[in-house]
Amino acid sequence: MTLLEKIPTLSDAELTQLLSNARRLDVVGTPAQRREVATVITPLEREASRRRAVRSNSRSSAKSALRES
Repeated sequence: MTLLEKIPTLSDAELTQLLSNARRLDVVGTPAQRREVATVITPLEREASRRRAVRSNSRSSAKSALRES
């Protein structure tokens, strides 16, 4: 299984750490590391963004349900 295939199965903490490492290597890594990071940083960013949206929508739904009660 490749890293790209594993992204959806990572825990939130694992995703956060991997994204942090990827961002760091994108700035201070060797040219080879930067090329490798370029292949995974966008999928990592998308997954992190998707999870934030899901959490945000869940909170909004919970608040709406409380108000309707």
